[in-house]
Amino acid sequence: MTEMLLKYNLLDSYRRKEVLDFIDFLLNKNIEQVKQEKTSYKKKILKVSVWSDSDIDQIIQNKLGC
Repeated sequence: MTEMLLKYNLLDSYRRKEVLDFIDFLLNKNIEQVKQEKTSYKKKILKVSVWSDSDIDQIIQNKLGC
């Protein structure tokens, strides 16, 4: 990190702004990727089936051999 800071300090103000803009770009890209992963996860989790109490009762009865 120290090496990066030393190099950053060697840049003129315009180049420093470019570096900061690029860092912002990377951070925003990362945020968008996380949002997409969450959206994908939400879609997957919504596809999970829901069992009623009667469904569970039937499974238990079948397990017990009734």
